[in-house]
Amino acid sequence: MNRVFVGLIFFLTFSTQAIEVTFINPSYEGSPFWQQVSDVANAAASDLNISLKIIYSGGHRLLQKEQIDKLITQKNKPDYVIFLPYDGTALETFNKLEQAKLPFVTLERSLFPALQVKLGTPGKTFKYWLAEIYHDNKKAGALLAKALIKASNRTFSNEDSINVAGISGDISGHSNERNAGLISALAQSTGFSLTQIVNARWEREQAGQVFIGLLRRYRDIQLVWSASDTMALGVVDIAAAQGKTLNHDLLVGGFDWTPQALQAIKNNRYTASVGGHFMQTAWALVKIYDHHQGKLVDTNTTGEATYQLNLIDRNNIDDYQVLFNNPNWHKVNFRKFALIHQPQRAQYQFDFSIILTELNR
Repeated sequence: MNRVFVGLIFFLTFSTQAIEVTFINPSYEGSPFWQQVSDVANAAASDLNISLKIIYSGGHRLLQKEQIDKLITQKNKPDYVIFLPYDGTALETFNKLEQAKLPFVTLERSLFPALQVKLGTPGKTFKYWLAEIYHDNKKAGALLAKALIKASNRTFSNEDSINVAGISGDISGHSNERNAGLISALAQSTGFSLTQIVNARWEREQAGQVFIGLLRRYRDIQLVWSASDTMALGVVDIAAAQGKTLNHDLLVGGFDWTPQALQAIKNNRYTASVGGHFMQTAWALVKIYDHHQGKLVDTNTTGEATYQLNLIDRNNIDDYQVLFNNPNWHKVNFRKFALIHQPQRAQYQFDFSIILTELNR
């Protein structure tokens, strides 16, 4: 057989071979937010010639560590790994992936600052750390707080002081950053008193119980800022039983843009939700796609976020109607976000408004 012809067959086979990527979803299958992350990632993978395997670690850092250890030692390793680092295991995991020469991309800045500084930025201490996909949690926390403050200025215009309760997820870097955004926004406002920020472990029922406890401890609470829609909806669940009328004498908001939260905004039973970060694994896949094509991933040495979150409230909820019920993410062309297909661009344009336009086509 002609050598040129054989070489051409080899090249075509190699160039069309799917990229093998394993995404370790930090939650469990079917969780309101992280299932969205997986759904969008699957659609992106189909556009980018990526064979995506998703495994779930159920929120357990040690289980995630075991899963990564297994990936490193197995005979057929994936080409890339995507995961959300945890305090306590991140440094060991990074070192093992580096030694195994297994490229990886991380999601969110979930670590405490001291460890984040120790790890540095992608491509420096850890050459196989290709990129981190994250948003500014402090800015997002402040965005939600300011929306609730603005709404409360209309709702409680005759009251001198508004009691605010914060319901946080856990003791972690990104929870602390969201909390800091709340505290910063309140410090810039007058007439608002932060009663307490209490962790509810990202659980709906736990958040409801936390709210009951806060009502017993303080004279009254008119505004609840929550680090997730799931926890915020836990407050919504028991509001009436606690003598509260939503969007009348109690304003509640959270993060994640879960369909139930968006429907509650539409029904005037919820004030606001901040989100868009269910795109994060899809954005990671776009960067992996570029890297695999020989277009080096941009190494972020300035600490700037990869993308920013957006706010949905009563003013713009109609624009996001497409997100209410299982959006068809396959309508989005994820290849258009890859820099290899946009040679005129130097930076990624990870803007949710582009996604929204394509979903509404």
